[in-house]
Amino acid sequence: MKNEQRVALVTGSGKGVGAGIVKRLCAEGIRCCINCNANRTMAENTLREIEVLGGEAFIYQADVSKPEQLAGMVQAIIDKWGRLDILVNNAAMQPMKFVDEYDVETLQWLWDVNIGGYYHAVKACLPYLRQSSQGRVVNISSIHGKRPTNFDAGYAMTKGAIRMFTRELALELLPDNITVNAIDLGGCRIEFKTGNPRMHFLTPVEVTNPRMPYRYLQVEPKDVADLVWFLCSEDAGNINGDGIRLDRGAVLI
Repeated sequence: MKNEQRVALVTGSGKGVGAGIVKRLCAEGIRCCINCNANRTMAENTLREIEVLGGEAFIYQADVSKPEQLAGMVQAIIDKWGRLDILVNNAAMQPMKFVDEYDVETLQWLWDVNIGGYYHAVKACLPYLRQSSQGRVVNISSIHGKRPTNFDAGYAMTKGAIRMFTRELALELLPDNITVNAIDLGGCRIEFKTGNPRMHFLTPVEVTNPRMPYRYLQVEPKDVADLVWFLCSEDAGNINGDGIRLDRGAVLI
C-alpha cells in the first residue's frame, strides 16, 4: 500500500534490527523517525539507504532512558509531519552478565533503558496514537523473556516484563482501537552489540547449548521487519496483546 500517510517512530533504529524495520516501513511509504543514541554514523548510513530508494525519514538522537529526551523526539516528529501512528519499541541493552557480575547501578540502567524506555515512549506517543485510525504499538521482546537460560538474568527479567506490559497495554487501549503486540525475538544477525559485552565475544561453554547449531538458527533484521510491517498493516487489525515468537525454532531445542 504505497499511498501510506502514516508516520512511525522506531527506537534504536540506527543499526541492527531497528534499521531493518525502518527500511521496510519506509519502503512501504511510511515516514519514519530514525532514533539513535551513541552511533549517529550508522544512523546516517541507514538514512542514506532509505533516501536512495525514495523513502522519507529523519534522524533524532535521543537516549530512551531519559523521558525528557523521548518527549523532545516525539515533539520533533509532530512538528515535522503533524501526526504519529506507529511506535516500535526496539532500543534495548543486553549486558550479558552473570548474576554476581551485576551491580546495582548496571541493573538500574538496564531497567531504565529496556523497560523505562518502552514505558516512557508509549506515554509520549499515546496522545497522537489515539488520534490515528490505525494506531499500532510493537514491542520487540525476546525468547529470553519466557525460556530460562543460565546467563544474563537481568536482561531476561526486562524481557519478561515487556511481555506483561504488552498485554496490559493492549487491554487498556482497546477503546482507542490501538493494537499492541510483542515479538519474541531469538538470535538475530546484526553488526555488533552496543557496548561490545565481554560474553558476546567469549561465548563461554557454560552458556552454550551443544545441541543448537546457533549460526543456522539466527534470524535476519529483514525477517523482523517483515513481521513488524504485517503487525502494522490493516490485515493484522485483529491481532492484539499477542507475543509472536520469531526464532527459527531455537526455543524448541
